[in-house]
Amino acid sequence: MNFKFWKKRSWTNLDAFEGRETSSGIHINETVALGIPAVYACIRVLTEAIASLPLITYERFTNGDKERARGFSLYGLLHDTPNPLMTSFELRELLVGHLCLRGNAYCYIERESGEVVALWPLHPDKVTVEVSGRELVYKHQNDGTGKAYPMNDILHIRGLSGDGIIGYSPLTLLRDTFGYSKAVQEYSSSYFKNDASPGGIITTPNALSAQSKSGLRSAWKEGHAGKGKHHQVAIMDNGLQWQAIGVSPQDSQLIESQKFSVVEIARVFRVPLNLVMDYERSTYSNVTEQNRSFLTHTLQPWLTRIEQAMSKSLLTESEKEKYFIEHLTQGFLRADTKTRYASYKIAIEAGFLTVDEVRQLENMNTKPE
Repeated sequence: MNFKFWKKRSWTNLDAFEGRETSSGIHINETVALGIPAVYACIRVLTEAIASLPLITYERFTNGDKERARGFSLYGLLHDTPNPLMTSFELRELLVGHLCLRGNAYCYIERESGEVVALWPLHPDKVTVEVSGRELVYKHQNDGTGKAYPMNDILHIRGLSGDGIIGYSPLTLLRDTFGYSKAVQEYSSSYFKNDASPGGIITTPNALSAQSKSGLRSAWKEGHAGKGKHHQVAIMDNGLQWQAIGVSPQDSQLIESQKFSVVEIARVFRVPLNLVMDYERSTYSNVTEQNRSFLTHTLQPWLTRIEQAMSKSLLTESEKEKYFIEHLTQGFLRADTKTRYASYKIAIEAGFLTVDEVRQLENMNTKPE
């Protein structure tokens, strides 16, 4: 393969468009994006779902069997404590959060005598990737000082990429989508803050002078406009009558815009709407299937990226022949108790599961002799 076109090129995760005005007039950066409830909810769903899955290092055998490699140093590092300051959940939650917004996640691999002893996260905005022949060089800026790391010292998990070197930044690609959602949020806040309508209109059979209209308008605004004054009791005389009205076209359009915004954000992150507390299109019967689809179509690609990146960077070539890294996903596929027990009964009678194996699947100790 010809690598010449990569020479003297560098990539950075710092979003060149961050803070610039979007088509909706909103300036988007990481903090603003996370301030959008649907974005924050989707990222929480993804980060917490992935981080909660046990990350297991297995030892494989020639007959196709496998078992947990508890005696291998990498097992405890990935499953429990990747560095002295973080748990496995916390590190993976952070890395997936970086992937969701920046499209890349980095860790410095600390080694002693060739053995991995810790993983230290690096913020994507402070990392620049350069190509040197067939190798990548990672430059990290911290407190005004820079340090270069060879490819073997960095765990790099990429999202969707256009060149295989660095992942696309969703903050860049989808800044207008985020900006639209933020604009709807700000507009609705301003609308309700300044709205003076308590849900109806005032009518009178008598003609009002310009002065009377102005006085009535001022009195109504003073009594009902602004935060905390909505729907207060109105006292009227001189033949004035109150007529209640339903949802105005403006209110209806605002509600639809908010719903559309949630759907768009959920579509971006491929998160089922029921997982961001939007049950309008969900029923009890299809929520279970949506969760199964969430594992297959949303989580599994991320899990595969993480597993393969870790295998590539943390295992030596000889170790790859003996060990592999995999998330434990059975918990997502658990059916209700009656269905599980019926399946276990069939499995035991067919002879491919034992009672002790079933007990282990149910998080129980083996049956005493």
